[in-house]
Amino acid sequence: MTVEIQFESAGLTDSGSVRAENQDQYFVAELSRCMQSVSSSLSFQQGGQLTGGTLGQLLMVADGMGGHRAGADASRLAVEYFVASILNRIAWLFPKSDGDELALIEDLKAILSQSHREIERLSQQDPEMFGMGTTFTMAYVIWPRMYIVHAGDSRCYLFRKGKLQVLTRDHTVAERSNVLTNALGAGSQGVHAEIRTVPLEEDDLVLLCSDGLNKHVDDLLIRQSIVENSGLPGLCRSLVDHANNNGGTDNITVVVGRWVRAAAADGMPIFEEFRGQSSLFREIAFPPEETETADIETIHLSSYDLREYPTEPLDEDD
Repeated sequence: MTVEIQFESAGLTDSGSVRAENQDQYFVAELSRCMQSVSSSLSFQQGGQLTGGTLGQLLMVADGMGGHRAGADASRLAVEYFVASILNRIAWLFPKSDGDELALIEDLKAILSQSHREIERLSQQDPEMFGMGTTFTMAYVIWPRMYIVHAGDSRCYLFRKGKLQVLTRDHTVAERSNVLTNALGAGSQGVHAEIRTVPLEEDDLVLLCSDGLNKHVDDLLIRQSIVENSGLPGLCRSLVDHANNNGGTDNITVVVGRWVRAAAADGMPIFEEFRGQSSLFREIAFPPEETETADIETIHLSSYDLREYPTEPLDEDD
């Protein structure tokens, strides 16, 4: 039996008290290995999807900017680009060594830069989308390590043992907090990827938000809200309400995740999803950590160098 960490999450986005359109986007997902059943003599449903246990989590927030629908499109494109990249390109989903981690970080930088260029390319094609841009903040967790990817003035907070800490910097002009110095798109030459790795602990709470929250809700009130709301959906609702009650001049998005100890796992699960219904198909016992092989079970392997045994021509029949 092994110790299991359970992931709890919630998210909420709101247009605020002033703006008619919401240009924020958020995304929360759990990562697992997956395969689709095509044909089998087992009792799997043909065409059903088989998944294993959860291996990681993603939390993203993007705050778009630009007239008409441009801001909403920019933030949507940033989130979709990262999701597509993780699903289709990345070979480092679960890094095991320092070398893997360095490759992961370089790939994160590359994806952020490519997302920036794609937003810029699309903004040049449509006059209504010209100049569109977005912030982007992502927490990518492979327990117990969290990788933060950040550009702009959205934020990532860590709440641990009663203390609240901001893990990201606001990429804004010091004298004018609403003027970004770093973002995806927005007509800039490039984007700077702020990347940070953080070791997580049990009961840690991570909060991502657009600046529509911290414009009107200071860190003391955010901490107080976390302490007073044990349920994550209620916490998101409380923070959004505080922002609206204090002005709500911008779109407000809050995403929270928490990692808590769960019951120990007894085996390796196989989940089957078919026509929208997911169920545990079977749980296979974990293999023993050490396996002793009896003499009678010993397997002897032999190898031969074929160069030592040149092929002789076959004798022809008389």
